Amino acid sequence: MKVTLVIPFFLLFLHASAQTINPLALYNTWKLDKYSDAEEYYLPPQKEMKDYISFRKDSTYKAVSEGQAVEGSWILNTNGQYIELKATNGKKEKLYLHFLSDQSMVVTYDTDEYRIWEVHYVSSK
Repeated sequence: MKVTLVIPFFLLFLHASAQTINPLALYNTWKLDKYSDAEEYYLPPQKEMKDYISFRKDSTYKAVSEGQAVEGSWILNTNGQYIELKATNGKKEKLYLHFLSDQSMVVTYDTDEYRIWEVHYVSSK
């Protein structure tokens, strides 16, 4: 009997603790700050020190990744809490949002190479 009472409260807690993504917070230029795994934080390598991504209100973005400039369009899926990027060259990427505020954004890229890493960005405002 106690278990049946605990389950609804647990589900309510999970729903209440899930972050609601505010799309207005995305409209910013986000500079790469660090990476993390389950154990610690890591500074980006030298070739990524000036990496950033800038989300515009017209659903376009501009980014620098490993020194290479990229542009394209983006959409926010609030149900799945991810951003889908589509570069002008046709390449698509998905970024799962773990945290978003006016000052910081934490994402995971949906690629085998980077799936275990959380990527931390800071606002340039």
